[in-house]
Amino acid sequence: MKYLLSIALLIGSFTLSACNSSLSSIEGAELRKRAYNCVIESDLTAAEIQVCQNIQRECKRRQAEGVFDC
Repeated sequence: MKYLLSIALLIGSFTLSACNSSLSSIEGAELRKRAYNCVIESDLTAAEIQVCQNIQRECKRRQAEGVFDC
């Protein structure tokens, strides 16, 4: 199961890196949930770490715009 999650996150990270605005379309509650999951997870793969970095970058971008979703 962890293998399938890793594959899905790896594909997701490639998709996110190919499309800069994909996280900007996520609603605040969903982004907050994903950011929280990144913080509490202790055993992340390289792909999961990349996804979490993208999520944190989107949180900071929104905060700079005055939207404190996460």
